[in-house]
Formats: sequence, C-alpha cells, structure tokens
Amino acid sequence: MIRNACSVIILIIGMNCFGQLGSVPSFFNIQREIPLLDLNTTSTISVADYGAVVDDGNDDIAAITAAINAAVSSATESNPVRLLFENGTYDLMPDGSSTHALSITDANNILWDGQNAEFLNHNPAVGFVNLLRCTNVIIKDISVDYATLPFTQGKITFVDEANGYFEFTVDDNFPLPTETFFSDAPQRWGMIKNSKGGIKEGTKNLIPHNRYFELIAPRTYKYANQGGTNLDGVEVGDYFVHIARNNGKSLFRTNAGKNVTYLNITGYSSPAGSFNAVNCQEWNIINSQIKLKAGRVHSTNADCIHVNGGTIAPWVENCSFEGFSDDCVNLKYTKRTITEINSSTQITVLYQVDVGENLEFYNPRDGVYLGNATVTAVQNLGSNLYKITLSDPINITTITDPDHQLADKAYVESRSNQSFIFRNNIIRNSRRYGILIQSKYALIENNTFQNLSGSGIRIENGVDWGEGFRASEIEIRNNTFDNCGFDQTYITEAESAAIAVDFMKLGSPCTASDTWCGTQTSNWKAHNNIRILDNTILYNKKGVYLKNIDGLTFSNNFICHRDEDITLAANESPVKQTILNCSNVNVVDFQLTVPDANAQFLLNEDPSALELLNSGSDTNIGLDVITSGGDITQGFNDSEIGYAFKINTANNGRLRLVNTSDSSPFPGPVGGAARTYAFWFKPEASVFQSLLYSGGPANGEVFTVQMQSNGVLRVTDNNQNMVKMDDMPIDIGQWNHIAISVPENESMFDIQLYKNGVASSETYSGSDDLINTTSTRVDFFPTFNGLVSDIRYFDYKLCSSEIESVFNDRQTNTLSNDFNLKGKQTKIIVYPTLVSDKLYFSKSVNSIKVFNLLGQNFTQINHSNIKEIDLSGLPSGIYIIQLNNLQTEKIYKK
Repeated sequence: MIRNACSVIILIIGMNCFGQLGSVPSFFNIQREIPLLDLNTTSTISVADYGAVVDDGNDDIAAITAAINAAVSSATESNPVRLLFENGTYDLMPDGSSTHALSITDANNILWDGQNAEFLNHNPAVGFVNLLRCTNVIIKDISVDYATLPFTQGKITFVDEANGYFEFTVDDNFPLPTETFFSDAPQRWGMIKNSKGGIKEGTKNLIPHNRYFELIAPRTYKYANQGGTNLDGVEVGDYFVHIARNNGKSLFRTNAGKNVTYLNITGYSSPAGSFNAVNCQEWNIINSQIKLKAGRVHSTNADCIHVNGGTIAPWVENCSFEGFSDDCVNLKYTKRTITEINSSTQITVLYQVDVGENLEFYNPRDGVYLGNATVTAVQNLGSNLYKITLSDPINITTITDPDHQLADKAYVESRSNQSFIFRNNIIRNSRRYGILIQSKYALIENNTFQNLSGSGIRIENGVDWGEGFRASEIEIRNNTFDNCGFDQTYITEAESAAIAVDFMKLGSPCTASDTWCGTQTSNWKAHNNIRILDNTILYNKKGVYLKNIDGLTFSNNFICHRDEDITLAANESPVKQTILNCSNVNVVDFQLTVPDANAQFLLNEDPSALELLNSGSDTNIGLDVITSGGDITQGFNDSEIGYAFKINTANNGRLRLVNTSDSSPFPGPVGGAARTYAFWFKPEASVFQSLLYSGGPANGEVFTVQMQSNGVLRVTDNNQNMVKMDDMPIDIGQWNHIAISVPENESMFDIQLYKNGVASSETYSGSDDLINTTSTRVDFFPTFNGLVSDIRYFDYKLCSSEIESVFNDRQTNTLSNDFNLKGKQTKIIVYPTLVSDKLYFSKSVNSIKVFNLLGQNFTQINHSNIKEIDLSGLPSGIYIIQLNNLQTEKIYKK
C-alpha cells in the first residue's frame, strides 16, 4: 500500500499530479465554471509608460494607479487589456489614508501580467491591493513583501514562569516592538514558534499583549504580565513573534467580484490576511503560495483565505500556505442582524437582502433551529436598514442592540459560499486550523495538512462570533493529516481532533454584559451529508471527532496515532474515532495491509543465486553487493531463519541501492524528502557499526544510521546532530528489527525510531536542523559484523501501525523460536487481549517486555519457561507485549 501519492507533496508550485486542474464535482448544488486562467488580450498598457520604474527605490503608487485607471477605462469584453509590469521591484509607499496601497474598481477583462515583479510595501499597516466590483480579472506572476515587516521576531533568552515574564532579543533586520505601528495596531499579540514557523508544541497559540515592552539591553526586551498557563512550555531558545495586526488590510481584498483569479502569486508578509473576499462568486487562487522567507519564522498576520457572504466560494488548487498566524481557510455564511421584530412574518434587518433569498434562523442560547423562510418583499428604510417580509412565520424572541451573541440570528443561505474546491494544496507549520468550514457544498481533496497547532479541518458554527452557520454536502477525500493539533487549546478541548465536527450553542451563563460567553455542544443534528473518505490521518489525541451530523459517511480512512504525540496526559490513551449524536451513519473501516515498499530485498537467496530479487513496487531499484576487500556471504545458513547475508566490512564493502538501468547508484531520498528504512540484523559484537549511509559529503547533507559500542542506535547527519534510541539498545547476538521513519521537509528531531515494532522515546543532541540529504547514494552495512535480512525502503513516512505490520510480516513468516528450515513455525497465542490482572501464553516464553504506545518500558522479565504475567499493577490503557524479543501483540488493560 502506497498512501496518497499526490497529497505527499514537496513545496514545488506547478500543475498538479494530473497535469491540469481537476473537474467540478457533480454533487454541487450550484455548478461553477473552471477557473479563468488566461485572457486573449488585444491591447497592452505598460506601467512604465506612466512613470513606474523598477529598482529605483521611489514610490510607484501614482504611476501604477494611473496605468490601472487607463486599463479600466479601455478594457471591454471585446477588448481585454494586458496591464504589463517589468521584472524588478516596485516600491509602494502609502500614507495610510486608504486600507490598501493600490485599488482596482469596476474593472472588466484585465490581465495584470506581473512578469515575476516584486511589490515592496513600505507601510506595515496597509494592505496591497483592493478589488471592487471586478469581473474577468487575472492577477498573475508577482510576489509581495514589506520593507518594514508588520511583525518582529527574536529568540527567548530568559523565562520566569512563576513571575509571568520572559526576555527576548530581537533578531537583526527586524523592527523593534516599541515602534509606533505596533502600539497603533488594533490587534497585537505574540506566539511562541519553532524554527519551521509553526507554534511550539504544548504552548498557547496566542500570548496576550501586555501593553508595553521593557528595554533591558540593546534589542533585548522584557515581556511581562503573563499569568496562568500563558508561559507553559516556553523555554530559552524558542522564537517569539509579535505581530501588529490590522484586520481587513490583507494582501488582496476582493469585494463583489466575479471570475477573479490570482495566479502564481507569492506572499511573504501582511498586516492582516492574504486573500480576503466578501460578496464574491467564482474567484480562484491557483499555483500560489504564502511562504516563509529565509530567516523568518512568520508570514502573514491573519487567515490566508477569509471568505464571507459569497454566493460561490473560491477554487483553490496547487497552492501552499505556511507560517501564518490564524486559520488558513475560513468560510462563513453571512448573517443579518435583526434590529426589530415587526411580526412573525416581518422583521427589520441591518444590511440588504434580496427578494427570493432564503434565510435560516437560530436561537444560539438554547441551540434551537427556528426554521427557514424565503424573502418575499423588501423595503429600504435607509441607514442600511431593510424591512423584509418572510414566506413563513418564524418565532424570533430575542434581539439586542448592538447585536450581541445572545440575539436570535438570521443567516442568508444563498450567500453561504457554496461550491468550494480545495485541491492539491499544502497547509503546514502554522497556527490554529487548516480549514474552518461554516458553509455548504465543498470538495476538499488531495491536500496535505501538516504541523498545524489545531485541527486540520474543523466544521463548526461560529456561535461566539455570530457569523457562520451549519455545513451541508461536504466531501473530504484523499487528504493527509499529519501532526495536526498540539497547542494548549487543542489539548484542553474535548472535541479536538485532526478532523472535528460539532454544532455549538452559547456557553452558560451568558449575559449582555459578557463580551465572550464561550461555547458548548448542542444536541441538534445541524450538519448534513458529511463524507470523509480515503484519508490518511496521523493524529494526536483524537483522530476524528464527529458529532451532530445527519448523514455521515466515514469510509476507508487510514488512522494511526503518532508516537511523537505530546498531547496526552499521564495514563491517557489516544482515541481513534468518536461518533456522537449522528444519524444515517455509514462507517467502513480501513483494512490495514502490509505497506508496499518501493524496494524490498529479503536477502534469502541461496548461495548460487545470480541476482538479488527486489519484491518491492519499484523494479527500477536494484541492490549491488560491493565487497572491496570486505566479506559478504550470500546464502549463509542461519539456524533461526535459514538463508541470510553474513557481512564483515570495515568500509571495505557494502550493499548499495542502484538503478537497474545502468547500475549507477540510486540516490534515494534527497533534501527533506520523506522516507522509511526497515531491516533485520543480528550483530556479533558490541562495537561501533554503520548500518546505513546516504548523501554527503558537505556538512548537514549526510543521513546515516549507526550503532554505538554500547548498543545504542542513532541517526545523525555530519553536523553533530543526533537522534538516539537509548531506551531500547540493540541486542547482540540476536535478531533485531529496526525502522527509521522520516516525515517530509522536517528536522532531525522529527525522526522516529522503532525496535521490533515498538517506538522509541528518543533522546537528542546537537541542533534540530532541517534534514537535507544530498543526491549521491544509499549504502547499507558499510561497517558491520553480523547477519542481515529483509531490507525495505519506502518513499514516505510509515506510521506506528504500519511499522508494526512490517515487523510482524517478516517476523511471523521468518523469525520465531520454533522456526525450522522447512518454514514451519507456531505463533504464541496471548490471552485475554482485554486483561484485568493475569496475561497467559499458549507456550513458554523466555523474555517479556511491556511498552505503552509512547514506547515507555513498564515491565521487563528475562527468565525461562514463563507462561503467565501479572499486569494488575498497570494503569488502564493500551500496551504492546513483546515476547522473546520478536513477537509483538497489542493488549488492552482494564
């Protein structure tokens, strides 16, 4: 089994796995057009002709604005206009009188051709471009950054959690947090981050602003008034990021637009979000990225995509988003504030609605649906007030002025951002959720959600905000969720999961004087027809939490608990899936099979065999035996398994992966590519040995697996960074199964080690540098003395249950105390699997080890003729029992 080949993507922006944009799904209620990707322009307007000069450091706003206005004036459906920019940097120096540096109003049929130009905004409190009432407009091939960043970052140098403060030093070339634009920002707060731009695991996802920074040394500040748990998990060496957030001043704001496309856009920073849209339909973000620039651990200050009130939601494909400070995607119904109850069929609302639109009504205090009605008449009262007549009576009882959370709510279903497509994208290393859905009709497929501090996908009404309502017809298919959920909020909330669905009402008590009342779950099955299909979910705490759904399909999802999970409290067990208060439920469990390796060499050929067989999926990979003065014996007859390879090398031989086409070295995974290696070996002596060598020779570009003389396995680069398996040393003179799993584009300390199917609690030394293997070779056992068998290589990270299946696959077929050379063996039966006190074995064993799912060793016994073990002293939970250092079984302790 090779999981989600398209969703495990390196950050390379281009066309998707299929070479073109995907299709529109048939289940959409409102069909939409394929994204507008080009205009056949008939004339060109160059911004250079209006005085815009690249790379001169002067303000280009006036010249670009003049060129935009000329293009808007001349462009028509029959005369699409190309607005041409030169390659280079355009400087924008807005005075702050407008929300955005540039604006385009009432434009039709314009192609903004950036030719990879950079736009450098010099005002950290102003967005980039605002589009109003634009149709058939493409903005393409540009990048946007800020000369003065709307955030600062630095390293924490001292922490005093008891007294609620820490000290940090601002990195060079970042603004000081005392600059005026920070204190003037409407929203300002901080985050504790890691070197990859994500929230540090276990910390709060928001550190409140304390109103001042105390200068204690050059570029070094004290950040105080942090009580409660605000500083839990904060340590010296962590990154602190402080933002000056100005909501609404996003990179791109689109209002009342249709067929607007952002193509090949790169955004590095923003005082707010990235792509903000209201009242739009059929707009698109294609082949674009919100990206961390070198040396930064933060990108934009708000949601990457925030959409409210659209009739048709965005189409987002082949994009990547990283390092931002709020949800990546936030889709909402629009609401209308009820200002007066004229009768059960007539109300007054703030802001326009149209005849024929459908409204849904909700009592947020009690979690009660009040019904829906069609607007049959509208009277404009002025001051944005509209008296509307409803087709059916609605029992509205509570309104407040201004609109408080307690008020009954009216949601405009026809502006619920239907027909959302989110395909072949990457969201990673960021704060809060990947996608927050409060809308209808969406397809989310072939995406990667990785290292997000909250849920990968959250479907939940925004009852505390007042906006965003119930979901319907949402299909979540063939995505990968990896390490989603690890901040303090995720850890403490009961409904947290990699995919979480719930419907909420207001927390109680709640009064009109409360700014925030909080939320609690309701009992209304508000969401309809949610389909979660064929996903890979590598989870912390909970895999999925699904509640309040009428019409749930949950089928063929691979769900595996992460051994690196930091969210579980002592004696707390992970929960694979939770389904509550749902009806019309169809659940089809994933059938786990042994995953297919790209290359697998059993090394059980007899001495006369001429070739080594690759039984993996990629037959273009072979294995060469290179002696070079070392001793490598094919077909050595081992008493336990039969034929194996006997090796005695001291950098004078190796087993090398090669390309079968020309016998050149197979480079293996390069850069930060994901990988898993697994093999059996029996070392003869407690001496330093090299088990695998890949990459090199430059510093930081080697990936090598070694056994120290004390039997401890380690993975290291050649820059003194190491991951060690101190808790489970290698057994000398016995068969050991080792697996090394590496996630995509991650760092050394994200490597997971396994022995005999059990995860290690690794220890680390050096720096947590990004893995960066070069393209040279993959050599096995270049310095080794002993026996080896069954080498497997996978081009993705296997999770714990898969590695356990790889271990059991070879172990149950080849390695057993009762194995004879005819291949017959007897598996030891362990019973009962749900144990209160004693656990029994069908035959005597000589050694027993008991681990929890985090790899902690609770019990170890080495005797002969053991037929039972008393586990009454163990806490409740799931445990791995390892027998004779070979066979593993999972049991459940009551």
